Amino acid sequence: MKTLVSILIPCYNAKKWLAETLESALSQTWENIEIILVDDGSTDGSLAIAQQFESSKVKVISQLNQGASIARNLALKQAQGEFIQYLDADDLLSPRKIEDQVLLLQQSPAQMLAICGTVHFFDGQNPDNGIYEAGFPLLVDSDTPIGWLLNLFGANNNMAGMVHPAAWLTPRQVADVAGVWDESLSLDDDGEYFARVVLTSNGIRRSDTALSYYRRYTTAISLSCQSSERHHLSALRAVDSKAHNILKLTNSAIAKKVLARAYMDRAILSYPDYPLISDLALKKVQEMGGTNWLPTMGGKQTELIKKLFGWKMARMINVSYRRFFRGKH
Repeated sequence: MKTLVSILIPCYNAKKWLAETLESALSQTWENIEIILVDDGSTDGSLAIAQQFESSKVKVISQLNQGASIARNLALKQAQGEFIQYLDADDLLSPRKIEDQVLLLQQSPAQMLAICGTVHFFDGQNPDNGIYEAGFPLLVDSDTPIGWLLNLFGANNNMAGMVHPAAWLTPRQVADVAGVWDESLSLDDDGEYFARVVLTSNGIRRSDTALSYYRRYTTAISLSCQSSERHHLSALRAVDSKAHNILKLTNSAIAKKVLARAYMDRAILSYPDYPLISDLALKKVQEMGGTNWLPTMGGKQTELIKKLFGWKMARMINVSYRRFFRGKH
């Protein structure tokens, strides 16, 4: 019997996309899969669509609306597979995604993770016409998880990157040691979770043939587009968790530099709407030794304002302009 892979899908009001997502999971060339979908109190009929797919391979669980991380933890508790594949209810997998990554990990040392590139496509667009992001030079093979993670977060003067959650394939043994999803987080819960998974693993292996597909929106429909005090606090707490786990393993200058940059990013993004959160992040920047890093915040005029008057003024003007522009449309 081939190795069993568990595909775990949290679902909340995904009626428009859910059938396509489930079909991409069921179309995997690696046939020994189980799909566990947890409907998180959907009100749009998603549960009824999911139930149409119930079979020996598809298990549907319904819960009151409690959040994606609680849904993922429930699915993980039910999972029987030796490998875990997370998949959001509006995203897709290429047909050979799981097979290529399972075979790759079976030929690799124990407790390694598999990653792959991601196609970004807009809702309503043919996914295969989206933009392929390979993730180089960040998403590469590594036998040093801490070094790989720091590189992803911007070490060596790299641009910081991210990994689409569906791009991972995780051995169950690694997932069990890393622990469950933090159910108190509402933003960057995936970044916080997979940072722990990486640090628990023995390394990363990249598949150049597997693909995940990430659906984007022209309007602020997804959680990652939302901006509230709760979400900004969550994002700051996610950085706190990453810092805690990284500094347990290394107190190096490069680790503190990377973490200072991550906190600086949160300070900027939470300003000017949530100045207290921004100040908390700035305090953490100083605890990490400070940073001179600042992101590009706009066009030439915005960058000139940043240079002459500081990032706070540039950020205020940038935010005000975008809100005015949205109001006009």
